[in-house]
Amino acid sequence: KGSKLDYLIHWHGYPVSERTWEPDTNLTHVADLLAAFHKTNPAAPRIITASLHFRPYENYTATSKPPMLFDW
Repeated sequence: KGSKLDYLIHWHGYPVSERTWEPDTNLTHVADLLAAFHKTNPAAPRIITASLHFRPYENYTATSKPPMLFDW
């Protein structure tokens, strides 16, 4: 959808100065490494895949009496 997640990749055999930011769509072939990363770093940002289910609103405060401006 509108979500995008980038990972800072250190390429094997290259110096730290050659690290690049890669979108998650470019890293589908290393899904096991990403899963291991998120397991060892649970606070790291991730895309939420679960959908939220909301219950319909029910008004429990409605009464059958008409509202009164003053009760005296």
